[in-house]
Amino acid sequence: MTMMKYKHIRQRFGKREILHDVSIELKPGQLLLLSGENGAGKSTLLRIMAGLLKPDAGEFKDDSGVEPISRGRKKLLEQVMYVHQTPYLFEGSVRKNLQFAQHKEAADKRVQLDQALEWVGLTHLKDANAKTLSGGERQRIALARALLRRPRYLLLDEPTAHLDAQSNAQIARLLGELKSRTVSMLIASHEPGHLNRLVDDECRLDQGQLRLIS
Repeated sequence: MTMMKYKHIRQRFGKREILHDVSIELKPGQLLLLSGENGAGKSTLLRIMAGLLKPDAGEFKDDSGVEPISRGRKKLLEQVMYVHQTPYLFEGSVRKNLQFAQHKEAADKRVQLDQALEWVGLTHLKDANAKTLSGGERQRIALARALLRRPRYLLLDEPTAHLDAQSNAQIARLLGELKSRTVSMLIASHEPGHLNRLVDDECRLDQGQLRLIS
């Protein structure tokens, strides 16, 4: 698995340039922390990198070569998974929500789904209404979906915001296990303390520009 490189990303909303010539690399098994003030453009950057938002300019390079983000968004959606601060869950059971994430061609779907639920410690809630889950449980379901989709790159937007200490510890453990499987992760967070042992490098977004801190 090679790294994913993004270059020259630009995004303007009205007269304000949110992202100015931003370049970033995602390496296998790396956890990269993205910091910045509220409104700095962190969520916008993550959505562009995941193929969810078309930028004014920018390109990415993967195994198959260099391609403009605007034309390669379908490819990004296949390789990169974005997890929102408040993961969206469909009506219905937890099990049904996870089934949406499974690849159609996957064998032993039931076994894989049960393993994902066991991995996040939510087997006892498999038949519960997904809309009734707590914030921490929603984040764990989002990570179970990531496990089922097996993305090469995982982008998480404030995954531990407003969670209690126990939920933070559970999320950190799961992220550590994904990292050990060489999943490349970029995490935007205002509260990185509980993730410090997992972080390899940190970059900061400020006034539209990205700089590496460590």
